[in-house]
Amino acid sequence: MEVLALADDLTGALETGAKFAGNGLSTLVTTERELRPAGMNDAVQVLVIDTETRHVKPDEAAAVIRSLAGAARGLALRFLYKKTDSTLRGNIGAELGALSAAWPDSPLVYVPAYPRMGRTVRRGHLFVDGVRVSETAFAGDPRNPAVESHIPTILARSGACGIEVCDGESDEDVAAAARCLMASSERLAAGPAAIAEQIARLMPLPRSRPEPWPVINTCLVINGSAYELSARQVAFAEASGWLSAAPEDVAAASASERWIILKRARDGGSVRALLAQTRFDALIVFGGDTAYEILTAIGGGPLHPLGEVVPGVPVSRAGPLYFITKAGGFGSVDVLCELRRLLEPVEKER
Repeated sequence: MEVLALADDLTGALETGAKFAGNGLSTLVTTERELRPAGMNDAVQVLVIDTETRHVKPDEAAAVIRSLAGAARGLALRFLYKKTDSTLRGNIGAELGALSAAWPDSPLVYVPAYPRMGRTVRRGHLFVDGVRVSETAFAGDPRNPAVESHIPTILARSGACGIEVCDGESDEDVAAAARCLMASSERLAAGPAAIAEQIARLMPLPRSRPEPWPVINTCLVINGSAYELSARQVAFAEASGWLSAAPEDVAAASASERWIILKRARDGGSVRALLAQTRFDALIVFGGDTAYEILTAIGGGPLHPLGEVVPGVPVSRAGPLYFITKAGGFGSVDVLCELRRLLEPVEKER
C-alpha cells in the first residue's frame, strides 16, 4: 500500500477512490476500520476507508482517526490523506488534530479548496460559488450545519495546531500545493477530493489502464439527500421523461422502463427487497448516509472504484452491482440525464 485515505462518509470515500483509480492506481474502498480489510491484497496501491465519523461526537471521531493513523505509522506510506468535506461539515478540526497528534513529526498540509465544484478559499475563508459557506444552504444542514467559514477558527476551536491551511481560488492553486507536497518530505495531506486528484496524478507509481465505463441497461435512482439541488436534479429528469415509481410499482415499471427513479421509501431494507425482486445493473444514490445504509443492507463492500464519470460522480463495483454515488450538493441540474447519456447503450438512447 502506498496511500491510505480516510473519509468520514461513503460518498466522500468513493469520490476519493475514483480520483486514484481514474489515474490508473489499484484502489480499494472499504467501510471496515481495518488496514487489511476484506478484499485487500498486495496489489492494492491505495486503500480508502470510510470511517463513518461525520455524525459522531468530536471525541469519538478523533479516537477513530488517531487509532487508524497510529496503526499506519508502521507502514511505508507515501501519503496519509484525510478527505474532508468540501463545505466544512463534520468533525474536521477534531479529525485533523488527531491526525497531527498521531504523526507529530510530520507536518499536515490542508488544502480545502475544490475550485471545479465552486469551493474556493481566500484568506482562510471558504466560499461556495462566491458566498461564504456559513451563508449558504450548507449552514442549514440538519445534521452537520456549516456555521463557520473561517478554517483557522474551526481548527483552533478543536485545539488542532501546526496545520498549514492553503488558500486556493483555481485548479492551478490546488495543483501548485500538490507539487509542493511532492517536492517535500511531508506525508500528511488533507482536503476535499481536488487535492487527492492532484496527488494521484503526480505520484511516481506504476499505473495500469483504467477500466472502461460499464454499459448500464437498467438502473434504479435513489435520492436520499435533503439538499434542494438534488431535488431539482430529480425533477429535471422527470421533466425529461423519466419514470418515477413507488417501491410497490418498481417491478411492474421495469417491464417497460429501464432507468427508474424510486419514490418515497429510500431505506436500505426497502432497496434490498427491491433488488431481490427486480434485477438492476446499477444504483445511483444521492447522499452519503443513504449510500452507506443501502450498501450495508445489500452486503457491504469492498468496493472497487473505476473513476468519475462526471465530476463529483464516481462509479464503483460492489459485487454484481455498479454503485454510482453523488454528494447531495454536487452536480449540474441535468446530471442524471448526462449519466444516462454516457452509460446507457447507444441503442437505448431516447
